[in-house]
Amino acid sequence: MKQVGKRVMMKRNLCSLSSIILSLFCLLSCGIEAYYYIDYIPDGYVEMDRVYTARITLPSTGAEGYSNYFDNFIIFYRIYISGINFLAPVVTPQERRDINQTLDVHFNSIFSMTDKTSTTVNTSNLETFFSNRDYFQLTIEGSPNITSVLSNGSLGRSLVIDFPSLSGSRPTLTLSGTPDATYVLQRATTGPGISFRPVPDDYYFLNHADLYSNDNANNKEINADVAPNNNTATPQFTYVSMYIAAKGRSYEAPPRYIYSQPTFIGIFMLPDS
Repeated sequence: MKQVGKRVMMKRNLCSLSSIILSLFCLLSCGIEAYYYIDYIPDGYVEMDRVYTARITLPSTGAEGYSNYFDNFIIFYRIYISGINFLAPVVTPQERRDINQTLDVHFNSIFSMTDKTSTTVNTSNLETFFSNRDYFQLTIEGSPNITSVLSNGSLGRSLVIDFPSLSGSRPTLTLSGTPDATYVLQRATTGPGISFRPVPDDYYFLNHADLYSNDNANNKEINADVAPNNNTATPQFTYVSMYIAAKGRSYEAPPRYIYSQPTFIGIFMLPDS
């Protein structure tokens, strides 16, 4: 009788163990979603010189997620028309409002995504989040395209965005190296959410009458990447606000895009054309 009792207990224990293993399998295969993460660029890695130049230290392959999932960095931008000439670093809410009321509204709404102290940020729809605020993705002139420039070869390097004050000087993006590689910045022309025809049609980041035209800015089929301005004093100026984030892909089939938290780069003043 004792032997029979032992056999029954062993069968019960095996059944319990099988149930636990089966439950774990179901959880892993059906109920628990794999977690993918790419670390953000720390705010301290961005140095801004007034409204002209930003230097960004890009993460290396040792940063979390960059050796596994990373594809490239993306830079979001939006242009704001202004009636003031502001040369100091733009850091306070009042300074943003002085440039353009909408600039401060957008900064505050985007802060929920850039706040590095938050534990509830969800970046799964990051591109939609920015496009809903009429922020578009920065491009560069010619070849290669900006996606290639800011891919794996950019990791661990320094990225400089320069808006020279000299009239007619085209703003550039420079990636440190031997030698440094410099590219001319351009506004969005193609890609997700692009359904407008920017003017001037050279797409450069230069302060031009077509660019600071409120009529063009209010027409979403023309300058959808430009925010109009209530201050119609002359002369008119234009500023651009930028954010940077890492973009990658998961190991799923099919893979899905994953994003780091975005980091605010700064607010630049466009040189006159």
